[in-house]
Amino acid sequence: MPTVRENGFEGELYIGDGTKDMVMIVMSGSNGGMSITRTEALFYHKNGIPSLALALFKTKQTGEFLDRVPVEYVENAIKWLKEQGFQRIGIDGMSKGSEMALLSASMFSELSCVIARVPSYFVSEGLSGKGKSKGPSGTSCWSYKGKELSYAPYNQRAFDMLKMFREERELHIIRFNRDKNVTPETIIPVENIKAPILLLSSKNDEVWPSYESSLYIEDRLKKNGFEYKVKHVAYDHMSHAMITKVPLGIRLVFKSERRHPKECKTERNEMKKELLDWVRAI
Repeated sequence: MPTVRENGFEGELYIGDGTKDMVMIVMSGSNGGMSITRTEALFYHKNGIPSLALALFKTKQTGEFLDRVPVEYVENAIKWLKEQGFQRIGIDGMSKGSEMALLSASMFSELSCVIARVPSYFVSEGLSGKGKSKGPSGTSCWSYKGKELSYAPYNQRAFDMLKMFREERELHIIRFNRDKNVTPETIIPVENIKAPILLLSSKNDEVWPSYESSLYIEDRLKKNGFEYKVKHVAYDHMSHAMITKVPLGIRLVFKSERRHPKECKTERNEMKKELLDWVRAI
């Protein structure tokens, strides 16, 4: 598998049906590591679509925290995949990974397919620390060529997660993610993307306002005369965990998954079809 030292990124390639017409770069969010990323890449693989699970942080080869993660990881992955003979390269990011997906696609025209699950339309401050000490890093999530990208900081400088769980009975960190000072330089220039864009949002998002972000992205693209196809699918019940395979503990984390299990299951199956249909149609 590719290494940061030799290839400029860390990833796991799954060959799908063995063809090299299309491959998807897949990234998860602020959970870090490779567990969810690998699962989502395997979803494509099992449906015949080659995929690359791309590590962003919290692995042996990457940084410990979601802090100044190099956008070069995607740039180098694109280069490597082209060297392997893949003709078209798509990207699928969830949550924080959606920031990286949209940002990368706005910078690298080689990407021919973009999927942003529960997206944000701007770059946020990074996160560092563990347990009770986890909080805003004072730096950007992302960097390029050694420089931090402009970011919107958190208004609160410490997160009382225990208080949040006592009051909300779920991972309700949308209280930390609203009303940030989003300045023009922190907004991802999605109009620079040279590929069709699929936005998947939740009207019941407990982590950040992905539905409103998706509406903003749609409007920005329209105002800039975006010439590629754009589709926005908004779900009513599914939580921020917009993943194809749900861990057993997810209902403990999100109330909607507990209260509306049948609806969430139905929407998740619909999402799977949207993902596959979008990639296969490109």
